[in-house]
Amino acid sequence: MLVAFGLTLSVYVPAVSAQTQYISVTRGEINLGRTTTITVTAPAAGTFTAVVVRPDSSKIALNFTFTAGGQTQSANFGNASLGFKTTVTLVGTYNVFLEQGNQVVAGTSFYATNVLNVFMDFVNGGVCNYIAGANRGFKIFPRYFITYASDGAPLNKSATNVVTFTIPDGSKVNASYHAATTEAPFPYGFYIGKFYPNWNYSTLGAWSPLATITDGLGNKATYQYTGPPFELTPAQLSEAVTLTDTRTSQPVSGFYNGQTVAIQATVSYPTNAEPVPGYVGYLIPSQRGGSVNALVGWGFYNATAGTFGGGTIAKVPLTYVAGTNGTWAGNLNVSNLPGIPNGATYGMVITSSDAASPPNTGFTQLNVPPATFAPGSAAPTTVTQTTSTTVISTVTSGQTTITSTSSAPASSTGVTFDLALAATVGTLIVGLLAGMIVRPALREKRS
Repeated sequence: MLVAFGLTLSVYVPAVSAQTQYISVTRGEINLGRTTTITVTAPAAGTFTAVVVRPDSSKIALNFTFTAGGQTQSANFGNASLGFKTTVTLVGTYNVFLEQGNQVVAGTSFYATNVLNVFMDFVNGGVCNYIAGANRGFKIFPRYFITYASDGAPLNKSATNVVTFTIPDGSKVNASYHAATTEAPFPYGFYIGKFYPNWNYSTLGAWSPLATITDGLGNKATYQYTGPPFELTPAQLSEAVTLTDTRTSQPVSGFYNGQTVAIQATVSYPTNAEPVPGYVGYLIPSQRGGSVNALVGWGFYNATAGTFGGGTIAKVPLTYVAGTNGTWAGNLNVSNLPGIPNGATYGMVITSSDAASPPNTGFTQLNVPPATFAPGSAAPTTVTQTTSTTVISTVTSGQTTITSTSSAPASSTGVTFDLALAATVGTLIVGLLAGMIVRPALREKRS
């Protein structure tokens, strides 16, 4: 009986050929919710069953009927409406068998994963340049390029996709789908976040966002940015500074004792290609608090210590001028100016800050030389005037003609006279006297 059964089976199911794969799958690895295709090649005419055993040992089967050996048929696995009419929801190995009756003719398998691959970068608003950091007031866009680990297909737009990331204070923000652009490093759509730190956003420093991604099908990723930390820093305030000598109402060209210098500084928040809404404006204390100060000294200025190496001459707090656009003013009364080396200058530093924590700050350094003399006072130098005169004297019909030219350049060595000029003037006088004597004699002789 055993021999007879073996003979019957050998006729019912042809021997499996090593060269023929009777059942195969088009993708050996797929993501959850994705599909693969199972193809059956008939060993012979008849009905064969493809059986898929899921990772939890549950099974799903589909029959294939052939009229001759060598025929092929395929069916989708993973689509709830086609083929096996089921979806891939479990991570693990799916064993696939081709059976006839209760006998296994061939087998294969595929693997299901839930892994998503993620790459990210940062760009700024307006120009979409890659950036490694930014000041307050810049629009910052973290971009997430997400693909399925099994086949590299992009995570396209879907209502079930959720991409969130953390901003510096730990809050979570959703990213939205963005169609493919030429600026992106990959030729497919991506997810883009928006982070708009305004003038007083308080969590600054290194930022390495943590992103979580799910597609609603069971695939997911937790992505911690591991590149060089993105640096979020305070804004640099802009300062427009003018110094006016109140005695002359003219711009200050030098410091002198007894001088009063009117200091004005207009402080503003600089714009950029696409600033955060509400960021650009002026430093107005009722809106953004703050202070503005002037420090006068000489020698090298140490920005860290806030001091001049040669010493401090004066400190002047500026006050806001009501009704203006960011203008702060104060007066510097100059007295007891220290002597400084030849060629050196005095320095004035204007610093500003607002009420943000940490504050946004501004800085301007001006170099002002010593004045040569105080306006309205005698000049501390004398003027040298050099005059040269050329005298040409001729006697024509009893007339003397005098032609003269002169120049008077200034210098600082006192008033001097040219000896040649003195000699020339003396000659002229002698000539005139001689003419006066000669002319009566001539008249007498003629008569």
